[in-house]
Amino acid sequence: MISLSDFQVLPFDKKCDFITVFADYIVYRSEMDRKYYLYFMKDYFVEVCYLPIKGKVLGIHAFKNIELAEAYFEHIDISDLQL
Repeated sequence: MISLSDFQVLPFDKKCDFITVFADYIVYRSEMDRKYYLYFMKDYFVEVCYLPIKGKVLGIHAFKNIELAEAYFEHIDISDLQL
């Protein structure tokens, strides 16, 4: 698996390849005309900003700070987890 710092310097198309092959999809959220998809790769998160109207990825942001994922918390259903 690739480290966060190595992922961040990859060209855009390589980032897309790594997300497709290695990332675990968590959840998405919508904001205005954009969709944001949250993935997890090893020990960091990757957010993909997508513009459905254009069918285009606008950006990919990788981060470790869980607080940056707070916008997704209300979209995650943990009711099936056995506690």
